[in-house]
Amino acid sequence: MTADLAFDPSIPVAEAQSETDEIVYRISHDLRASVRALQELPTWISEDLDKSAVVLPKPTGRHLELIASHASRLDLMLTGLLEYSRIGRMQPISAIRLAEVLQEVVEDLCLPGDATLNARMDGGAVQIGHADAARIFFILISNAVRFHPTHAPTIDVSGGPVGDGVWQIEVADDGVGIPAEKRAFVQRPMTKLVSRDVDPGAGMGLAVLKKIADVYGGDVEIGAPKTGVGTRVTVRLRVT
Repeated sequence: MTADLAFDPSIPVAEAQSETDEIVYRISHDLRASVRALQELPTWISEDLDKSAVVLPKPTGRHLELIASHASRLDLMLTGLLEYSRIGRMQPISAIRLAEVLQEVVEDLCLPGDATLNARMDGGAVQIGHADAARIFFILISNAVRFHPTHAPTIDVSGGPVGDGVWQIEVADDGVGIPAEKRAFVQRPMTKLVSRDVDPGAGMGLAVLKKIADVYGGDVEIGAPKTGVGTRVTVRLRVT
C-alpha cells in the first residue's frame, strides 16, 4: 500500500512553507555541529601525529586536506540553508530605515579601499525585518566585490518608494555581469555560474534575495546597467 502524497488544499501554502522552513532550520542547525567537528578532525590528527614524530606520506596528508576542504564546503551549504530558512521568521517586523541599514552593512563589510560606493537611499522607513533588510544589501554589495575582475568595483545603490506601499532597491556594479539566459537560473538555490574551486560560496545568495522579495510580496529583476557593463539588480518589496 503506497502513501497518498497528493497536495492537501486544506493546508495553507504559507503554513506549509513555514513548517518546511522550520524543518530545514532544525536539520541544518544540528548538522553543523557534526560538520564543524569534521573540519577540525584533520588538524587534530595532524597535531597528534606531530607530537608522536610521525610523518605522513604525502597522499595521506592530501586526503586529510580534502576532508577539511569538503567539510568547509558542506558547512557553507548548511549556513546558506539556515539563512534561507530564517527569511521572514525569527525577527520582529517593524519600521526600518533602509538608509541606516545600508550604512551598517557597508561598515560591517569593510570594502576594499579602491572600491567606490555611491548611495542615494530615501530616508523613509519601511515595514520589514531588520535581518532581511540587511541581507539584501549584504548579498548584492558583497557579490559586486567578489565577482569583479579586480575586486574594486564601482557600486551604485539607490532606493525609495515607487508606488503605493511599494519600495524599490537597485544595486548596480561594473563587474562581469550575468548573461541574460542565466538570470533566472542564478535565483534558484544552490546554483553557481563558476566552479566552487574558483569561488567557494554555496550558491544561495540570489536565492535568498528572491525569497525575501517573495515573502514581502515583491520581485527581483536582474539586468545590466545603462552602460551595458556589469550587473543591475532591482528588488521590489510591498511593505504596507
